[in-house]
Amino acid sequence: MKLVAVDLDGTLLNRDGLVTEANASALKKFDEQGGVIALATGRSIHSAKEVFAHLGIQGYTLASNGAYVARFEDGEIADVLKNYTIDSDTVKTVLTLAMKAEVTVVASRATQDDRMSFAQDKNEKNSPYYAQFNLKESKVEDLWKEIEENEIRYFKLAFTDKDTRKLVKLRAQLEKHEINSSYSDTYWLEVMADGVNKGAALNFLAAHLDIEAKDILAIGDQENDLEMLKMSGTSVAMANAAPAVKKIVHKMTRSNDQSGVAFALKDYLD
Repeated sequence: MKLVAVDLDGTLLNRDGLVTEANASALKKFDEQGGVIALATGRSIHSAKEVFAHLGIQGYTLASNGAYVARFEDGEIADVLKNYTIDSDTVKTVLTLAMKAEVTVVASRATQDDRMSFAQDKNEKNSPYYAQFNLKESKVEDLWKEIEENEIRYFKLAFTDKDTRKLVKLRAQLEKHEINSSYSDTYWLEVMADGVNKGAALNFLAAHLDIEAKDILAIGDQENDLEMLKMSGTSVAMANAAPAVKKIVHKMTRSNDQSGVAFALKDYLD
């Protein structure tokens, strides 16, 4: 196996948002053996940077669900290979729908993540998933002109609410406007630029590195992992994965709290 693509939340990270010692050890060994590691995550580039720095390995990231593809060396971005931002008209449509749905939006750009709360009850921000963001509390009316004039470009728009029925309704409205979305977690629905997903980004990276699909191992747990799992030669679902993910993979592994990534990699390590 030449390349392993690993999701973060619910996969490499445990329920506390940490990389277990076993997972870190397995990835370091794969790196030492000459394997390529790609962190394929819905998280921002900043969060991927922190994980690479913690692991102390080289590799690539497919951040913001594939909207930002970069190479890392010594915990720093060495080269940005691709990045895709959402066009301003789509951003305006999505924010208008989110406002009507009364959910919270976290809009990710290169420098920060703008948090706009349209929710009746503000959601908790102390979960491991929230820890990834470089949050700035913002008001949509303050950003609207800059969005219209393309002075602000977003890689990803994420919606959250403790009432998941709101997210279901929002998704239906997005579909009516032909805007694709995917879940990265039970409480997180996300929108990227048209055609952007982890699978497309992984396909781009594989072509860039001249690696065939049969030599790619992908590990994930949520709906936003489906495309990369489908295009990989070997696909693995976590024990805690969503049912839709478990249906389409080649193999199963242990849960994210049981170092499932290390367990999945053991057959590929010397």
